[in-house]
Amino acid sequence: MDASTLVTLFVGIALVAKVAWELYLSPLARQRIPGPKRAAVSDIWQYWLQIRHRRTLGFHAIFEVRVVR
Repeated sequence: MDASTLVTLFVGIALVAKVAWELYLSPLARQRIPGPKRAAVSDIWQYWLQIRHRRTLGFHAIFEVRVVR
């Protein structure tokens, strides 16, 4: 096996391990909190909504910190 094959194999195993952790082994999964499985595995859904619905300003406003002096 060459180096690129080993790297690809390692990345694939790491990805499968992350998905298994998020769906079955994490504390939120063990408490059976409902929700879509795509949202449990990655944050791609959030970026898709930002692009599709143009809600970037809404997301920035939620996390904006205003300092009052």
